[in-house]
Amino acid sequence: MNATDPSASGALGVSVSLVQPARRWRRPSAGGVAALAVLFAALALSVGPGLYMLSMSFMDNPQLFAGRVLAWPLHPENYPRAWVASDIGRLYWNSIVVSTVSMFVTLAISALAGYGLGRIRFAGRGLIYALVLVGLTIPLQIALIPLFMNLRALGLINTRMALIGPYTGFGLAFGTYIMKGFFEGLPRELEEAARLDGAGEFGIFARIMLPLTRPALATVAIFLFLQNWNEFLFALTFITEGRMRTLPTGIYALLSSEFYGNYPILAASLVLFSLPVLVLYFLFQQQFIEGLTAGALKH
Repeated sequence: MNATDPSASGALGVSVSLVQPARRWRRPSAGGVAALAVLFAALALSVGPGLYMLSMSFMDNPQLFAGRVLAWPLHPENYPRAWVASDIGRLYWNSIVVSTVSMFVTLAISALAGYGLGRIRFAGRGLIYALVLVGLTIPLQIALIPLFMNLRALGLINTRMALIGPYTGFGLAFGTYIMKGFFEGLPRELEEAARLDGAGEFGIFARIMLPLTRPALATVAIFLFLQNWNEFLFALTFITEGRMRTLPTGIYALLSSEFYGNYPILAASLVLFSLPVLVLYFLFQQQFIEGLTAGALKH
């Protein structure tokens, strides 16, 4: 057979194309199988409790105490009952107001502080940034009693400001840390070109630098909102009136009254509590991941 024969090369091409996929297949190594097993186990541990809570929310007490894992028949009436029993609309509103206002205030201050620490050279900048890093290490529990005494002296107990103020203060260190890293990594040429065009410092910040840090803004905003939404200790200590409670403390307060012994209704309330967080994450997960990875690269 001639090596230059088209028919031969065609036949050879067919045979190679048939054999090649078989050669590409490889048996997974023991390490790969072990890694997949660990990943699936971690996934089951992470998702399993949430899925069981969702299933429990469609059960009734006999199904639950019988040890069932999957609810059948379903009881979707648990959700309207949970909404009414917990007055979850009011709890939603309080949580949304407190979390959103605190998030925006913290974001605005963090952006300004991050720009100043990342782009402007001044005496004491290193000391101020060191204080910001120290703020990342302070636990909430240390400030609980002093904050309570100060808020009571100011007459702010059982008001939304009793949560907005502390949430803002404890979120500033993280927000400033992330924003400083982003502002510091932006090219100096943009700032110099804006100065040549006659832009002032605040104009450079607001119109040129700030739009370039949208991944960082999204990361800080999502992190702060989730942190405020899930916060329990301050909300339990500073808010004692039912009408001012947020979702975590409102549902907790109902454990000994409306929800006592009725765990499916409690599970339905917890599912309703978790929905905004899940929706927020799935809508902005791309920006959140971009912000975290970009921040890691810049640092």
